[in-house]
Amino acid sequence: MDDNDYTVDTPERIGQILRDLDHGLTLVSIRLEESGPLHTSALIRLDADARRLYLDQLQPPSLHQRIRPGQPLRVFATLRGVAVRFTTEVRQIVSESPGDLYECPYPAELQYLQRRETFRVHIPLSNRPTLQIQGEMHEEPIEGSVVDLSAEGMCVELPNEVLQEIPYGSRLEFTNLLLPDVQERVSGAARLANSRPSTREGHSYAGCAIIEMSARLERAINVALLFYQREERRRAMN
Repeated sequence: MDDNDYTVDTPERIGQILRDLDHGLTLVSIRLEESGPLHTSALIRLDADARRLYLDQLQPPSLHQRIRPGQPLRVFATLRGVAVRFTTEVRQIVSESPGDLYECPYPAELQYLQRRETFRVHIPLSNRPTLQIQGEMHEEPIEGSVVDLSAEGMCVELPNEVLQEIPYGSRLEFTNLLLPDVQERVSGAARLANSRPSTREGHSYAGCAIIEMSARLERAINVALLFYQREERRRAMN
């Protein structure tokens, strides 16, 4: 897998990436509509000879009852910190204990981000999401805006007087972060790694490393990174 690739459309490489994903009940997120909410599922197994993949049924049961053969599934997964995305469809519903599985063909193409160590997106001022951040030294959370984002961290703009109170290495809790293409607000923990002056008077940029990453937060960040990546490419073409 090359760090600079975005789309894979050769059957051999698609098969290899899916095999890399298939390491025992890999959690994935599934979107039924193009802009609908994300639902949790799991990659149960692959049939490499038939080029079929099997996904766990969606919960609650009312959601599962909506699924019929031909239903498109937009799948989001994570492979060693790389956001992977592809679209497939349900060929048939297979009954197994303890629940049903969705039998789907391998996708015709597969998209993924650069590796987390190198990929970071700068967020335009008009699109910057806000969050609330709080350290041990703060009685109340402080609102900040996310300036850039990667799978391992973020840069948050904060008032100078707030940032001056936070020593490097401090643990910070963040909440109420609504990322694009993600339906629910997410929260997590970070450590202050560095700071630099902001272009806005009275503010500074706080570079934070995300710690104790949950699967839910990781999926949300990867979905947002895919959105920002598409936006960057669209702006570059205009």
